[in-house]
Amino acid sequence: MNKHTPSVTPPCWACRARPLGTRFPASQIFTQRFQTLAAIIAATLVVVSAARAQQPPQKPAQGKAPPAPSQKPGKQDPVPPPGSQTFNTVITKLKAGKKVFSNTITEPDLEAAKKACEGQDFIWIEMQHSTLTWRETQNLIEVIAAAGCIPFVRVPSANVGDIQKATDAGALGIVIPMVSTVEQARNAVRFAKFPIGNRESPNTQPWGHRSAGNNRASAIWGRGYANNANNNILIMIQIENPAGVGMIDTILDEVEGIDIVMVASNDFGIQAGDRDGSPTYNAREEIVRKSVLAHGKILAGPSSWQNRPGYTLFQGRRSATTTGYEAR
Repeated sequence: MNKHTPSVTPPCWACRARPLGTRFPASQIFTQRFQTLAAIIAATLVVVSAARAQQPPQKPAQGKAPPAPSQKPGKQDPVPPPGSQTFNTVITKLKAGKKVFSNTITEPDLEAAKKACEGQDFIWIEMQHSTLTWRETQNLIEVIAAAGCIPFVRVPSANVGDIQKATDAGALGIVIPMVSTVEQARNAVRFAKFPIGNRESPNTQPWGHRSAGNNRASAIWGRGYANNANNNILIMIQIENPAGVGMIDTILDEVEGIDIVMVASNDFGIQAGDRDGSPTYNAREEIVRKSVLAHGKILAGPSSWQNRPGYTLFQGRRSATTTGYEAR
């Protein structure tokens, strides 16, 4: 005999209150079942609502503030128009009649770069005579700018690839070595400067052919960078050989946008076979110096020349006393 309780067929809802033998219409049976189901659901909702009402309100977790209501971000200030910002402090110092000095970096050491900024106006990042990569140079530029110094980059030559990378990385000084032709000087400006931009609000002239694209410079110098890059990036050409000396007047007459001309003292002598202090060296230096000052440009040289007339921007510390070789 089965020990389990025998199954009992539950009575039909519609059969509970009817006499035996009575049959109800199908529609009436459906209505009764629907009403019964609705009554059960209503009773369940009442019980759940009552239980929730009796629960204490939840408190925020200890140490955490309740979430603040969402707020719409405030409107950003308008982008500064072209020519309205100067974030290159070398420019402001030169306009104030001050002399500016620098340190030169040839290694990717970021801590050393930060220390090199102490007491200096700008940092000369050397890419002509170093094996620095562009990634390393970009990192150096960010550290130098954060330390309150202005990054200059001496590129290997006046080519679009190097100048574009230097400006996109955030350099505010582009140094072009061994300039001896109008085309070299013109390329320096052409590749470093943005074009007109917007006819209704044009960029500062001279306009160039610099391509606009993703860059780190905007993150370093702010939202106004693109509109104000042209009036903040300084172009320096270096005169290092007799051919450049002979072309200096023509270059400055024909090329708009050259800001600084440097007499690169070492090569200036090595390329001609003489040295600082010799009559031939001094004669060539005088030609360049007089031309640069007559054209209203900034005259640059080694920091050991800081007491020579006309020189205001220097490669080297204020304390330097030699150009690196003996005069003869």
